[in-house]
This record gives sequence, structure tokens and C-alpha cells, in this order.
Amino acid sequence: MTDQPQGQQPPPAYQPAPYNPYGGYRPLPPYNTYAILALVLAVLVLPPLGIYFGKLAQKQIAETGERGIELANAAVIVGWVLSGILAVGFVLWCAVFGSMMFGFFSIFGSMAGHVPR
Repeated sequence: MTDQPQGQQPPPAYQPAPYNPYGGYRPLPPYNTYAILALVLAVLVLPPLGIYFGKLAQKQIAETGERGIELANAAVIVGWVLSGILAVGFVLWCAVFGSMMFGFFSIFGSMAGHVPR
């Protein structure tokens, strides 16, 4: 018959999983790719692109429930700050370059009145 002693049951073929009263572990949703891209673009490449992709990421995150809203918000803020700094720098550069050019051309303007005879 069997090799089991009299009155003993054979072990079950599988062990059932213990009961978990808190439910199973649900993995976190992935990060939104546009949020990561927006922060990288805002800091390293061109801040207006970071603003654009940050706004796009915020919309997608609101619809899909992905993670990364903090990254998208940071990209928009950093993008606006760095865009402002770039705009001020560009205006200063234009002012310096313009004053150099007009100063250079004014030399020729002052010489034009003095024609040798």
C-alpha cells in the first residue's frame, strides 16, 4: 500500500500562500517620459523646450495617473527662470554689441566731416 504509518495523512502537494490582510503589493506606476525629458531639456539644452514638454507632461500625468508631476513642475519653473536669465543676457549682449558697433562707426562719421584739402 503506502509507506506512511497508520493514521497519518500524506503532505499536500502544494503549500497555500499565507493570508495577507493588507492586500497584495501593487507596483508603482512608471514615471512619465515627458517629465524626465522636460527637466533635462530645461536644465541642459533649451529652457523653452523644457517649458513646453513640462506642460505636456502635466497634461498626460493628469490623464494617466503616472508619476513625475514633481519633475514636470520643476521643469516648468526652471524653464521660466532660465528663459528669463537668457533673455536678460541677450538684451545685455545686444546693448554691449550695439554700443561697440555704433562707437566703431562713429569714428568714420567724425572722419567724414574732415575731408583733407
